[in-house]
Amino acid sequence: MSKFHLLIDKFIDHSISKEEREALEQWIQESESNMAFFKSRLKESNRKISAGFDTESAYQRFLETLTSKKKTSTPFHSILRYAALLILLFTIGFLVKRQLIDQNQTSTKVVESQKEIDVGNNIVIKLADGTTKVLSSEGDEEVTDAKGNIVASKGGNSIVFDQDVSGQDNSVVYHEVFIPFGQTFQLRLSDGTKVWLNAGSKLRFPQSFVNSDRKRIVYLEGEAFFDVVTNKDKPFVVNTQEIDVEVLGTQFNISSYETDDFIATTLVEGVVKVYETRTPENGIQLSPNFQANYDKFGNHFSKAEVDTDVHTAWMQGRLIIDNLRFSEILIRLERRYFVKFVNRAESLNDEIYKGEFVDEDIESVLKTIALSTPFNYEINQNIITITQ
Repeated sequence: MSKFHLLIDKFIDHSISKEEREALEQWIQESESNMAFFKSRLKESNRKISAGFDTESAYQRFLETLTSKKKTSTPFHSILRYAALLILLFTIGFLVKRQLIDQNQTSTKVVESQKEIDVGNNIVIKLADGTTKVLSSEGDEEVTDAKGNIVASKGGNSIVFDQDVSGQDNSVVYHEVFIPFGQTFQLRLSDGTKVWLNAGSKLRFPQSFVNSDRKRIVYLEGEAFFDVVTNKDKPFVVNTQEIDVEVLGTQFNISSYETDDFIATTLVEGVVKVYETRTPENGIQLSPNFQANYDKFGNHFSKAEVDTDVHTAWMQGRLIIDNLRFSEILIRLERRYFVKFVNRAESLNDEIYKGEFVDEDIESVLKTIALSTPFNYEINQNIITITQ
């Protein structure tokens, strides 16, 4: 019994391996007593997390899901993730300040020669000369400007920009890349810096940093992870909304969506300075494993030690819900799955959840969340209506 007691503990804290998960699956299915023991361990863990959580009724919903899933031969690792989400923390938070993103905002529009192009669900690059190109997340191609000069080379889900372009003058010229909801993309800038862009993001950056002044400056809307090449003579600066993040060479994540109340900078390696663009004296310095949150309404910074894996999980296709309100979860799901929510169950907005999903489709995510606080939903193309 002690072996499986340990496996259940590892399952609860998300440290279980694939082989251990399969062994746990087989053991639970062997007898009702094993299932009962598994249930009791979940209940014990839930009591430690939240005294007000009704583990019995939640587990009954889990059992119903388990029964229905057996009929459709759903892999047990998915059911285990359902059980994991029963380990929830429910509290009352503050009211949401913003409405959900309007559907029109999920389709960025760019302008080329007085003509609007609806980006839709495509990755789009707008070059400095006004040339606009739609990029596929698959296949290889060369990106050329209006004169036929090769600006970048795309391979699969990434693109590399050249340091020099034939015929380019000494001025600093900027390109823009738009990433729609439902996709991510990788770039390598001309100085070798690597950038991973999350869904619903835009990056404005120079073709070459050679002719730039004392700093390498890029402009971000949305979320990105930067792996910056070190250059002590020319700091790298990310400008986003109201703040600048300045480094010499390091790895960090910035989440700066227009709809969010905070701008979060999470440092993985090195040192970064985060400060208000207009008042640089209002700033903060980070060391690894710390996060700076800038309150866009209060105009002040706070700092806390965090698990950096939680804030960079999106790069591996993982969706981690770490003490998020229901309303915040819906916003993240909109970005990740290119959908629009109409929430008619507003009483759920301030419920707080914790869980993790790996390569799950939107229906699996919604069904899992509904195990703890039941709600109904209807999907009509990419519009999802939630009711109680």
